[in-house]
Amino acid sequence: MVTMNKQHAISWWFCLGMIAIAAGMLMQHLRLPGGYLIGPLLVAIVAGLIRPDHPALATRILLAAQAVIGMLLATGIQPGIISGIAAYWMPVLLMVCITLGISFIAGIVLARITPLSRETATLGTLPGGATTMIAISMSAKADTRMVALMQYIRLVLTVVSAAVLARFIPHTINTTVHSALNLSSHPILLDLWISYLVTALITLAGAWLGRSIHLPAAALLGPLLAGIAIRATGLFTLSWPPGVAKAAYIIVGMYVGLLFDRASLLQAGRLIPVMIINTLVLMATCAVTGKMLSVMTGSSYLTGYLATTPGGMDSIAVIAMASGADITLILTTQMLRLLSIIIMGPILARYVLGKNS
Repeated sequence: MVTMNKQHAISWWFCLGMIAIAAGMLMQHLRLPGGYLIGPLLVAIVAGLIRPDHPALATRILLAAQAVIGMLLATGIQPGIISGIAAYWMPVLLMVCITLGISFIAGIVLARITPLSRETATLGTLPGGATTMIAISMSAKADTRMVALMQYIRLVLTVVSAAVLARFIPHTINTTVHSALNLSSHPILLDLWISYLVTALITLAGAWLGRSIHLPAAALLGPLLAGIAIRATGLFTLSWPPGVAKAAYIIVGMYVGLLFDRASLLQAGRLIPVMIINTLVLMATCAVTGKMLSVMTGSSYLTGYLATTPGGMDSIAVIAMASGADITLILTTQMLRLLSIIIMGPILARYVLGKNS
């Protein structure tokens, strides 16, 4: 593989970025929730397949984008509402257990009908953070490349389907989210810049603290939890300058899309259809559990689906904010599931499923 020189890399990123922005604007024009994530994601997939020698997106840029989204999520969650989730702890915990159980079963079945080891199939199927599962696979003696491919096939399918459903499923708009993101409520320009500065500092502090205490998905959850804590005090108004959130969405979408290349697809070969079917079955099952969650909690079906769908938490959160779904319930369910997977995933993959396949 030929590596691009610096000048070509800059030109490539500039062209890809412009096309990604245009795609995001088009998706937004079509009123597709999370359009600034979905459009760049699809563009990046095509670009990665056409130009396999593309430069990699720097990890620090991805972490910065996740931190921005984490803080943005905090502005959409009213701290006082979180206590209300305590009333739904039973259905939330039940849905998390069902989703994890189904994922493990799907991994076992996939391992039986394909040459994949049980560790690879299980870690590739688990609906946790894709990067987390990839990192775990390195110490679990699984095929990391196949785990990555499976995770991002799942991520693309679930994110796109969630965005489409959010566009066409009737649901009640959560005005709390949209009012929290409305910057027109700040009449004084000076106050806005102070708010921007405080938001940036708290985001940096949250991300640093999250990584220091080894918080799962630290770049996202650190600023999210820090933002919720600050908002609970009522001391500061947190907000991002116009365009920052869109840039974060575009970066996340491009990162996911660029993970696909011809080499990985050719290596997977005939296993890709089986992986897709496996993911679709998992998505369908999660759609049923989402309906159950919506009935138990009295929320909309869209909220239930986004809470249980096996997609990336940051991507699903973007769609949830854009569609006006109940972010608090969605993030509570997604975060509990992510924590459960990170704790139980390596243990079950190693001892329950067998370390030697």
